[in-house]
Amino acid sequence: MSEEKSVYRISQVVGWFGFVFLIFLQNLVDGHLDWGIWKVLVVNFILGIGLSHGMRAVIIRTGMIGLKLYRLVPRIVLLSIVTGVVAALLYGTISDLFFTDVRPILVWPYTLLIELVVPFVTIFTFWNILYFAAMFLKNYEREEIKNLRLTASMNEAELNALRAQMNPHFMFNALNGIRALISENPGRAKKSITRLSNILRSSLTSVKKEFSTLEEELHIVLDYLELEKIRYEERLNYRVRIPDYLMHIRVPPLLLQTLVENAVKHGISTLPRGGEIDIIGEVEEESGVLLRVINSGKLKVNSEDAGVGFHISLRRLKLLYGDRARLELYPQGEKVVCTVFLPDVLKPDFKPNTILTYEDRNH
Repeated sequence: MSEEKSVYRISQVVGWFGFVFLIFLQNLVDGHLDWGIWKVLVVNFILGIGLSHGMRAVIIRTGMIGLKLYRLVPRIVLLSIVTGVVAALLYGTISDLFFTDVRPILVWPYTLLIELVVPFVTIFTFWNILYFAAMFLKNYEREEIKNLRLTASMNEAELNALRAQMNPHFMFNALNGIRALISENPGRAKKSITRLSNILRSSLTSVKKEFSTLEEELHIVLDYLELEKIRYEERLNYRVRIPDYLMHIRVPPLLLQTLVENAVKHGISTLPRGGEIDIIGEVEEESGVLLRVINSGKLKVNSEDAGVGFHISLRRLKLLYGDRARLELYPQGEKVVCTVFLPDVLKPDFKPNTILTYEDRNH
């Protein structure tokens, strides 16, 4: 027996028991409790459950639940009237056959029968209203769950596609730089190949992961920057100032690397003398963390030159955090600042236990 059928049957029994109990209370107040009233209660209970279950069968077979409201209402009214008339006829037949101590119902001018039809029609109309309200609510919940699953599926697919994107120009430049190093500095070329391998591995595995630790992301960022130093040499300098106690926080894979890559491509590469990149992390708003990537250069106002990576990161944060995360890009003197705020990444009992930076720990 499905859960839905179980709920329906329990509702039927409880609902009609409540109905006959109200009749019982009314007669109790009026002082009319006798054996005949108990027979009336039993008949009403059986007729109520049986005929309402029959109405449900008609509703399901005729597909009334899927009808528009303007087509549904007349059918509900007609079904309630027919069921109410049938209930009155059945009650009258039972009463005339077995309740010999009361006035007959199925006799001309059928006044008592008509008096029975009105309350029965009202009761079954009310039952139909409750039943359709419950069905509409159930269908609404199913559609909501279906839409949520569809949205989640679409978001997951979009996140996978966004995480899978990688700048092919970086790959070509890195390979060309490594090729030049092979004859000049074999040891450095070997390390560079290892760094490139790490970046490729992270790019492939990031599609399967929703989050990484900040420490893992920093390893990728440093590998990337060291590879870019092959091309830019002294034109590219960087500093990492992130407290050691933030290394465990969970961040979207390759988010920081994307922002740093954006800083190199749209900042350092455009300056004849090159420049610097600062990567800074700090606690903000109790459980949130603010990461900043600051690079030398100028921000082009009213331009789409913020970079594809920036817009991809903005979309990823929207999918993962909704409106709670922030990603901003703005000028600050002769530098460009990109800030990303990640909400609720620190535990409630978080307390800084060290002031060491990432550079302090690794050097």
